[in-house]
This record gives sequence, C-alpha cells and structure tokens, in this order.
Amino acid sequence: MDNPFKKRRTELITDRRTLLSLVSSVPIEEFFEPEKKQLLEKLTLVVGTPGCGKTTIAQVVEFESLYNLCLETASPINRDLVDVLTGHELIKDGLPAILGHRLAMSTNFRDIWELPYSEQTRLALLRAFLQSKAVLGWFNQLDVMGVSLEHVEIVMGANSESVFTTTAADRAESFREYARSIELAIFKIVTSLVPPDEKDMAENFLNTSYDVFEVLRGFRVRRWPGSPDAPVDTDVVLRPMIIVDDAHELHPTQFTQLRDWLKTKAMGVSRWLMCRPDIVSADDYREALAKDVIAEEDMQPGSTRDRDYIMKLMQLGTAKRFKHVATDIASRYIASIPEFRRRGISDLKPLLNQTAAVELAPGVYRQLEEKVDKLAQDARFSKTLVESLHARVREDALADESLAALRILIYREKNKTPQIDLLGDDELLDEPVSDDKKVNSTVLEGARVQLMHEFERPYYFGMDKLIAASNWNIEQFVRLAGTLVDELLARVIRNREPYLAPKAQHVALVGQAKQAMADWDFPYNAVVRALVKEIAVQCLAKTLQGNAPLGAGANAIGIPQEEMDAILRRDGRLARVLHFAFAYNALMFVPGYRCKNKVWCLLELGALPNLAYGLTLNRGGFIESTLRKLQAMVPGEGA
Repeated sequence: MDNPFKKRRTELITDRRTLLSLVSSVPIEEFFEPEKKQLLEKLTLVVGTPGCGKTTIAQVVEFESLYNLCLETASPINRDLVDVLTGHELIKDGLPAILGHRLAMSTNFRDIWELPYSEQTRLALLRAFLQSKAVLGWFNQLDVMGVSLEHVEIVMGANSESVFTTTAADRAESFREYARSIELAIFKIVTSLVPPDEKDMAENFLNTSYDVFEVLRGFRVRRWPGSPDAPVDTDVVLRPMIIVDDAHELHPTQFTQLRDWLKTKAMGVSRWLMCRPDIVSADDYREALAKDVIAEEDMQPGSTRDRDYIMKLMQLGTAKRFKHVATDIASRYIASIPEFRRRGISDLKPLLNQTAAVELAPGVYRQLEEKVDKLAQDARFSKTLVESLHARVREDALADESLAALRILIYREKNKTPQIDLLGDDELLDEPVSDDKKVNSTVLEGARVQLMHEFERPYYFGMDKLIAASNWNIEQFVRLAGTLVDELLARVIRNREPYLAPKAQHVALVGQAKQAMADWDFPYNAVVRALVKEIAVQCLAKTLQGNAPLGAGANAIGIPQEEMDAILRRDGRLARVLHFAFAYNALMFVPGYRCKNKVWCLLELGALPNLAYGLTLNRGGFIESTLRKLQAMVPGEGA
C-alpha cells in the first residue's frame, strides 16, 4: 500500500500532477512575499536544511509545473497555488511567464575542480557546462509539454550579434544543437580516465567560451500545443530561469566563483542558487538566523549583498505559520490515500487527538495518590491546605495530571514555608504562604512530563505535538507523520477503528526520533550527538525536580551572550561544531534572549533530541550555564 508520507523527498514523486496536488501554497507565498520581483531579477541564494522545502519550491516554478497548473483540467485543489503564482507573476493571463529548469549539481560539476588546469580554465569550463546544460534543460521542458521548436524563437538582448551568430540562435533547433556540442565536449573532458593536458584540451575538445546568460532574454512561443486543454496561437515570451540545486556539492571555491559570476547585474536569466548551510560562512548563517537579515560576507571588492544578490533562509519563523502549512500538507496527503478516501477521512487531526486511553490505570493512579499523601504528611500540610492548593489546578485537567500538578504545588509551597520545624508535633499548616493564583498551563505540562518518566504515561501524541516535534521542517513533519499513518493504515486494513491510541503514537514518534539521530551523517555528527546528550541529561534532571522550577521543564542551556560572541568570533573547532548542530536542527540558535536582567544566547535542543530524551517541546525553559561548562561538554574541546 502506497503511503505518500513515506515519500519524504518530492524528487521521488515522478508524476508532476501528483506532486502538485501535494504542494501547499502557504510556503510558496511565504517564500515570495517579502522580496517579490527581486527574486526573479537578482541572484537569489536559497539556504536551508534538508527537508525545508527548497527542492519542492524549485520543482513548482519549473515550466512543466507551471504549464500543468495552467491547463483547464488542472485539479481544483491547486487553485490556491495558481493564485499565488499568478500574484507573483510566474503565471500571466493563464499561461506560464517563466521557463524554469532545475539543475542539480552532479559529480561532474565537482570533478571539473579536480582537472589539471589553471583556475581560470576550470572556471570557464564550469560556466560553459552549467549554461549548456541550462539551455538543454529549457528545451527539454518545452519538449515534455509538447511545444514544437518550430514555434519557438530565441530572444537576445541588445549588442548580441556576435553571440547570436556563434550560438546559431537564428533557429531554436540549431541553438539547441550548439549547446549540446558544448555540453558533450566538456563531458568527454571531465569523464576521461586520463584528462588531456590543457593545450590538447583547447586544440581537440573546446577552445571557445560559451556565455549566453548575459545576452539571452527569452524564448518566444508563437504557438502552444493544439488541444482542448491549452490555448493556441498565443504569442508569449518566456523568461528563462535556472535553479541550481544542491550547490553545496561543489568545491567551496567553485561555489564562491559561481556565486560571484551569477550575481552579474547584466544577466537577463533569473537564477537561484540553492544550498545547505554547510557551504555558507558560519558567521553569516548565525547572523541570518538571529536577525533574518543579511550580514556582510567575505565578498569580492565592490560586491554588496542585497544590492547584488539576496540570501533567502528557508524557514517558517513561527509555530503558528508552520502549523498552517503542516495542517494543509497533512490534508492533501491524507486525501491522496484511497483507503482513507473511501471511508470519508480527510483530516489527520481527529485520528490522533484521542485522549481516552492516556490516563493512568486505577492501580497506578493509587500509587501516585499514596506518594502525594506521603509528601503532604512529611511537609506537615493539613487536609485543608492540600485542598486549597488542589483548587488552583484547572478543573478541565485530567485526574492524574491534576494530581501530579498538585504534587508540584506541594513541593513549591514546602520550599516557601519558613521555620516549619518550629511547629509542635501535633501542629499542621492550614494556610498556604504563596498566593492563590490558578496554575498556568506550563505547570500542567511539567506534570505530564514527570508522569511520562515516572509511570510511562504517553506524552507525545496528538496533532499539536506532532507539529511541535517537526522543528518547522516540512520533511521532518512528513517523516514523523508517515510513521503514524503507517500504523493507521494497518488498523484500517484490519477493519479496526481509524484512530491511533496515545501510547502507540508516543512509541512510534520516540522510536523515529532515536533512529533519525542515529542516522545523522554530517560533519562532527558524533561530537554533536555527544553534546546533545550532555545538554539533555542536565535538562532532564532539572525537569524532574519535584517543584518543576521551570514549569514545563528545560530543553536548553543559556550562555552569557558576550561569552558566546567571543567563542564564535574565533571560528575555532567549537564554533564549527555548533555551526553544523544549528544547520541540521540538532540545536537551535537563540541569541539575545533577555532574562533576569541578563542577555543570554540559548542553545535549544532540536525537537528530535527532545523526543529521544523525553523533554518538553515547549520553548523558553533553560539552564543557566557558562562557556567553560559548554566547552567541557564537547568531546575533545577540554575544559
């Protein structure tokens, strides 16, 4: 049985219409909204962790996707997506305005760096290889949608006569063939068992530059495929767009050279450079995370970011915004599963939000009651005082979590009660010292976390917890949800009720988190794993303290901001370890956090470590620490 949630990467969905039916319009709108037209005019450096949606957006703006969306038979489910793309002028008058092609960086591009040639020659080969593949990709996009080259005209800019003649741009077919000859020549050089020396390469393979990006302005389509689903005899000029995906696969110097070339203002081709944070300078990435604005990178003289190019971080910055995206994606995926569709199931939330089986069994509940009674007796609290404290717990709380919250209040009241030893042997405290405010939701959350560890009461269940466990990362959400949907499908096949008990959800999510952490495969992953464990152990000890001093508990440590600034400026080993921890959501970077008249830099555990170690998914609870203590947590860093 096909579970679309298990196809975590959109590249695995080969049918374009199926892919589009699963794409939410919300992240697309979020991506385009702030900069709008600049994203098509300037080089846009799109930076994001795996699974954040980079490739999905790249596929959506490809010509094949835009054309499919414009067809009259396009699914109504894509109407919002069409509206967003039309609003940002990727679709105009019901037709694509962009001829986009996504080009993933293969090993052949990286291999150019290893050729025994001068750096200038290697850069020329890289540029020519990328441009020739882009031209071939654009024509392939037209081919796939049935656009005949007989009805396509190459549009060049002013003063392009030489390039026009050299590249045979008078006819679309000859323009394509010339690009194919360039691509083939470079491919033979790169894949040679023994690369030719530079002079032989120039004489026998390639001795000409190939630069079309600076003069190419568009592809005029004079006639669209004649069918009931598409307009005909419509004269449209498509703006070429190249999306260089997985640019982090290049050598760092290649990446910088490519970026500096693509930022050329004269280019009429829209260009996006998509990469993981690994290849971006650690300092710039942290600044972008902290301010969501662009800091100065080590650029070439005369280059100014935001003037020459845009750095775009792929992240939905608030839980509320991501919740909208996750809910929409879940509905689309659920709707595509026949077993659910036949039963009229279109929403994941009610299948997960089942609380009836979450409370402690009667025998276990009595154990908790006995512990609370003993604690009250040891504290010399009268029944009246205990009842007064219990009245502060919200009435809608479940019985076991209400009792666990009462235990927390007893511990807190005990800590605030002075000179209890001065009471007589038969005297009990009747009046609380603390105020009589109702306990807030964080105390109840802390009670639930304590019950999870003490009695294995399920904690990670329900749609809200699933979304919180996703770190605002679409792939992580789909992966975690896929684990739950697998279990739901199994129940449906056995003709059982289509819902998942809290215990089953909890076990599945924790297991998936532990496996994902075991699969971490990025630089310093073992060091990051050890650091995460040290932080988690400290946070767990704080969380399980009887008085729950941080309410829901801790899942972060705080380092004084000035100390953190100092270590990050050094760009040493610890700074690099933290960079990869931030880049892959093992830790979250929260600078400038003000608390207790101090400014802290928080290192929050990512959602997966929180699941794996049984910590709250609420944010804000942290343990005060120091740079020296942080260094002691990192293997090989020393005290």
